[in-house]
Amino acid sequence: MNSKHLATIAAAACVLSFVSGCAVAQEGYFLSRHPIIAAADFDAQQAIEQMRAAQRANGYDMGGHAGRAIQLLQDARYEMQAAATAATH
Repeated sequence: MNSKHLATIAAAACVLSFVSGCAVAQEGYFLSRHPIIAAADFDAQQAIEQMRAAQRANGYDMGGHAGRAIQLLQDARYEMQAAATAATH
């Protein structure tokens, strides 16, 4: 894996992190009203951070599986936030 490829992966991770952070800020009110969902969302965020650490520790050479796991966790966070919003309305 060359340095240009690693830089592209790192940039994509930053963008995804930013987008995820924006979604969390918008839905924070709804999550605060549903502490069990908020706890699950926090756990998913921690799992994302651990997967990113695993990627760094392994030189990002994880066959794309770590990236896919991160994407699935981000999708799960979106669904948890949507569930909190739906439960509030």
